[in-house]
Amino acid sequence: MRYTIIKLILLFSLVTSSFAGGGGDILRAKFTADNLEYQANSAKTLYWDTFGYIGYDLNKIYLYSEGEKTSSESSSQNQLLYSRAIAPFWDIQAGVDYDTANDGNGNHNKTWGDIQLFGLAPYFFETQVGLLIGDKGDLGLRVDIDYRALLTQRLMLIPRFTLDAYSQDSPQMTYGAGISDIALSLRLSYQIRREFAPYVGVKWEKNFGRTNEYAPLDNLYTTVGLRFWF
Repeated sequence: MRYTIIKLILLFSLVTSSFAGGGGDILRAKFTADNLEYQANSAKTLYWDTFGYIGYDLNKIYLYSEGEKTSSESSSQNQLLYSRAIAPFWDIQAGVDYDTANDGNGNHNKTWGDIQLFGLAPYFFETQVGLLIGDKGDLGLRVDIDYRALLTQRLMLIPRFTLDAYSQDSPQMTYGAGISDIALSLRLSYQIRREFAPYVGVKWEKNFGRTNEYAPLDNLYTTVGLRFWF
């Protein structure tokens, strides 16, 4: 299933290049590290949230990677998605999601089909909602919403909310059925340049249900990191 989806994405990228058209619709590419940070929790976690794309105004290929690493454990969520603009400020995205987990006793992974809605909701809330489809009939839901409040020309306040939910338990991937985890964060960044902004913040995250049995978590801590793009 994984290789079939990747082949379809590559085929889509070739097909959509023929629809680029003229009139200034040039090929663009960008990489953004929204968060590259140290989290001052008990595990002293290194956390990243990055994405990049290449394509045209209407059609793009996106690569996302989000994860964390401690001295003994690590996990990540990685997505390769074809993205099509369907309305002003909104894209529909489809592709493959590859999750990894290392609990200190071995490496585990999970591959999903992924359909997402990505865009700017009313009042300028950046919204990403993804439906995950597993090869055993299991489903997942991921919600990511943030808001960027410009306090001055350089100072920005960024609240963020994330939620994960699943239809089945997966002890190896350390998540359970139902609402798995919720995270709330608030970061204050200072744009030295538009492309480079250090920040400090605070984050609260909590696991629920069986997820909390596999990996107990209810933690509030501070963060420090960088946001940059090119």
